[in-house]
Amino acid sequence: MDLVAGCSGRGDCWVEVRPLITSEVETGKFTLALFISVLDALHSLGKPFRFFIVASRDSWGGGGERSLVRFFFEFFDEQTRVQMSNVIRAVLDVEVVGGANPLKHRYCFCADLSLAKNYALPIMFSGQHQELLVNLVDRLVASMAGLGVCLEVTAKADPNAAGDIQKFVYDKLSNKSSSSGISTLFLDPLTDLVGAGLGKNPQGETSTAAKSGRFGQNRVDSWSRELIKNAELKLASNLFTCQILVFGNSLQSVQAVKNALPAAPTNRFRIFKTTKKPWQSPATVLHEPSRYVVHNSILCRLWWAVPLSILLLAWFFGLFSPLRFVSSSGSLFSSVVVDVGVLGLVVFVAVCLFVVFRRRNAVVLSAQELSQIVGLPAAIAKLPVALGKVPVSRMQLGQEQTQEQDNNSKGLPASEED
Repeated sequence: MDLVAGCSGRGDCWVEVRPLITSEVETGKFTLALFISVLDALHSLGKPFRFFIVASRDSWGGGGERSLVRFFFEFFDEQTRVQMSNVIRAVLDVEVVGGANPLKHRYCFCADLSLAKNYALPIMFSGQHQELLVNLVDRLVASMAGLGVCLEVTAKADPNAAGDIQKFVYDKLSNKSSSSGISTLFLDPLTDLVGAGLGKNPQGETSTAAKSGRFGQNRVDSWSRELIKNAELKLASNLFTCQILVFGNSLQSVQAVKNALPAAPTNRFRIFKTTKKPWQSPATVLHEPSRYVVHNSILCRLWWAVPLSILLLAWFFGLFSPLRFVSSSGSLFSSVVVDVGVLGLVVFVAVCLFVVFRRRNAVVLSAQELSQIVGLPAAIAKLPVALGKVPVSRMQLGQEQTQEQDNNSKGLPASEED
């Protein structure tokens, strides 16, 4: 089926990808390798895109309903949509259908996912990269079937994300603690923020020192060496900054989808926050995902910086003095009440700021990791997947017409061409 010319609106360049029944002969490993090449093509474009896996109930010819899992792409603009549709057709054994929009579905819950640990730690171990005999998208699709849920993945190529992975490797090699010292609290976040704004690695010079062998490998324990090995494998791949949302009509269905996502001893996904709002749908505008550099460098420290500033200002203006708590004079009772009120306000502000601006680990995935989420299942004959129409082979028709012309030129009837 040909694509519908043009997009219906800004941020509304949708295509549906339907696996063909003939793709069942492909192994899971082969399917993953092909889809990684599609992600590499998206990485080279440098534009954001969205991928949807929607499990919904659709009507069919028998007069009833059936639960089907469908796959959608949203691209940044019309040119990208046409270009990537041609790439997907050429690389994958699928039918690409234009004009399909999955945003018509409504859900009660939305879970915003983040990584449990630093994104330098992959969600797939090095052994899994080498022996990917099972397509984990099969497990994800099987867990979503019949639940009426939606998985939304927004991604964009982010070469600058490699800076934090290099910093992680350096810290492990140098046995440097990431949570101690005045420089870590004040100077390091400011340096990282400036470096991220310039698109540079703030730890570039120190990484050179690590490569020179100044910090010997014999001082690194075996588990740290394994973490470094996996981080370096991730560093060698194309990196995508992502936002992952799970929509559903119950918390149990949302949790089931989250549990089906890839996980490893090094890292996994967790629910950062859950929004309960009747009849909500995915955002209609395609936006770029964030690594939360400003949030994690500055805003997440406001929970202690702002209360400390309030205490210092109250002490400067004479509204608060810790010495009055140890005084036994009854005339200072009113002042002590004021001090208790100031402390209560400070605690309240600290708790509110901690909840609102708590640290959030960014979701940065390699092409191999992303292909375990943004991908197609291999066992489509066993899963309730919407299948595409097998196209008629134009090459075969062309060969038959050529043979008929040759027979006519030789004076042979068409029935004797065999």
